[in-house]
Amino acid sequence: MKFANVRELKNKTSEILRNAEKEAVIITSNGKPRAIVTAISEEDFEDYLLEKSAALHDMLAEAQAEYHSKGGVTLEDYLSKRKKKSG
Repeated sequence: MKFANVRELKNKTSEILRNAEKEAVIITSNGKPRAIVTAISEEDFEDYLLEKSAALHDMLAEAQAEYHSKGGVTLEDYLSKRKKKSG
């Protein structure tokens, strides 16, 4: 694990990003850790965006509330009924 202070981050951003591809870089300010710079894959980035999406969380909560208020069918029940209809 490497460390860099805010001044180094400002002056050596490209180098720090290259280092972050190999290992996490802790960014410090006044000797205290403030952030971590680390590599991220496109897949992990998509997961991160979805995890942090307030709109998605709101939509899921709304769908769950609707499911509970109107009733619904579990995935297992749905698949079982489809199998019976096609069989």
